[in-house]
Amino acid sequence: MSMETENEAAVVSIHENSAEGTARVNLRWEGKHQISDFSLNKLGNVLNSEDETEHSGWAIVELPVKATVGKTIPLLKEAK
Repeated sequence: MSMETENEAAVVSIHENSAEGTARVNLRWEGKHQISDFSLNKLGNVLNSEDETEHSGWAIVELPVKATVGKTIPLLKEAK
């Protein structure tokens, strides 16, 4: 999976926890960004998010998730 620019993050996996009504969405990106630089609201109602490495992080999202594996999430306008 490749991102075309440093202005987006790609959804690499989604792990649903139906007992809690949430899903963990794992994201990967290029460039010097933090997960909070991206428009996470495109995933749905985000409850929590955190960076994991320099180029990856995760978000806990209420079900249903509005994204699929391979979808890209743009940077917030102010993060460019």
